[in-house]
Amino acid sequence: MNRFKFSLLLISLCAFSFSLKSQEPLTHPKKFYVSEEGKMYVHKGMPLYFRISSSPNENAPSHLLIPAEDSKKYANPMYLDTEGYNTFRSPSKVDTATKQVVYPLEDVIFEIYSDSRPPVTRFSLSNPKYYKSENILYFDQPVELTLKASDAMSGVEATYYSINGQNYQPFNDPVIFDKEILYEINYYSVDHVGNVEEPQKINLKIDLTAPETKLTINTDEYNNILSPRSKLILEAKDENSKVKHTIFSINEGTEYTYKQPVNISGLSEGEHSLTYYSVDHAGNKEEPKKYSFYIDKTPPMVVDELIGNTFIANGREYSSGRSKVKLTAMDNKAGVKEIRYSINDGEFQVYTQPFFLNKSGKLKIQTFVIDHVNNQSIKTIMTDKSTIAYVDLSGPTLGHHFEGPHFKSKDTTFITRNTKISLSAKDDGSGYKRIEYGIDNEALQEYVEPFRINKEGVHTVNYMGYDNVDNSSTNSFICVEDNTGPEIFFRFSMISEKTKVIDQKSYDVYPAHVVLFLSSTDTLVGFDKMTYSVNGSPSRSYNSLIKDFKENQVYYIDVKSFDKLGNQSEKMVEFFVE
Repeated sequence: MNRFKFSLLLISLCAFSFSLKSQEPLTHPKKFYVSEEGKMYVHKGMPLYFRISSSPNENAPSHLLIPAEDSKKYANPMYLDTEGYNTFRSPSKVDTATKQVVYPLEDVIFEIYSDSRPPVTRFSLSNPKYYKSENILYFDQPVELTLKASDAMSGVEATYYSINGQNYQPFNDPVIFDKEILYEINYYSVDHVGNVEEPQKINLKIDLTAPETKLTINTDEYNNILSPRSKLILEAKDENSKVKHTIFSINEGTEYTYKQPVNISGLSEGEHSLTYYSVDHAGNKEEPKKYSFYIDKTPPMVVDELIGNTFIANGREYSSGRSKVKLTAMDNKAGVKEIRYSINDGEFQVYTQPFFLNKSGKLKIQTFVIDHVNNQSIKTIMTDKSTIAYVDLSGPTLGHHFEGPHFKSKDTTFITRNTKISLSAKDDGSGYKRIEYGIDNEALQEYVEPFRINKEGVHTVNYMGYDNVDNSSTNSFICVEDNTGPEIFFRFSMISEKTKVIDQKSYDVYPAHVVLFLSSTDTLVGFDKMTYSVNGSPSRSYNSLIKDFKENQVYYIDVKSFDKLGNQSEKMVEFFVE
């Protein structure tokens, strides 16, 4: 640049008119801006022209500065190449009074700041608790939105926002959202030289409505009387933030998260209640509902008697062919639904009144009785040609016990895959003949020796004992097979803020005074004990926190946990102490 005195006049581009479009940013022109500190900023994309004048008066004549021959290609217009601070220099300062060069020699410097970067706008919400799903933020109460922008160079001129497609408007004060609708908020900021931020978007919805949970009964329900085979099904609906979880408890006891139909087979016979409610992701909680019910596990009992002509011989009673068999059924709760009978393995008929035994030869009479929740019992009566033989009404007395690991809590027995189940029967009349059993819904099979279930979960074992005249007794029990060890948790007394890689493996780093806490839970039979081993040392019982670690050492802590059935789980905790 030639050495001469000059004043520099920078001419900006004409401003463009604003254009308002729905959900489209406003039109913001590129421009110059002089800050309160006297700094001049210019949009980096604007063309620059240099004019020279001998007067500071804006109306004074000025002349477009002509660049050197080798610079003509890059001047008039000229563009700044550097973001931020730029200078234009004329060699040697000249004293404005004496017109003499000032020593030591220094350039005359004109400063200008180039700005091509838009502001950055961030939002904040008055309620930090929300649930996010598919880019929508759900709140369980009205929320206040604040927009705050920053710009590193010329500074923020204004912030604009648009709600649900409305025209953009300047943001000045926090905006409150309190209606239960979906809000789509678009926003952006512009700096003082016209750099416009790409519009940002946030979607939020105010959810003030709690979920609604519906209870249905799967099979065997009569006037709020249920059988042990019944299952309680909970179905929750929420139209806004959706259901987070459904909670239930039996007899106002421990609360559980609902995952599948509630199995009530393990409950005792009698009165019970189910309390349940749902919570959505926004935090709205449904008012708890309560369903009271009675579990009827006892099948009806049928009593047969001979009516008509009978006589006694040899200490036993015989009947004539004119005698009728009368069947009477009784039930403890749900009531008798139906009685059926069969003669000599014939088709079962509905019993409505006493019937004749008018067939010759040995007769076999079978009765089937069922109550209103489908508890049922079957009974067999054997007769001779013209008499009713001595009738043994009672089936065998049945029992069962467990061989191997087992643990009883209230009405439920917990077992493992190594536990055997032994069945037994005793009959004081005609004598015990056989036992048949079935697991869950499997077909009955003859019992030969103690058996294992070998399948994790809740199981119902049904078994039936027969005496030598085919009188039968039925029994069932609930057991839960648990082959899963307790869940192990660990927590350090402080948060690791760095990692260290040793032999291509990354470890969390802690100081030597860190303390390690261990804990364990078991959802079924309960936690029994826990042991740990440090870097291969002999195992020891965990009774308190683990501490006194040495510096510059990798630690491998092998943790084992056992439940009350002896099921084991194991977890390795690895970290580095610096």
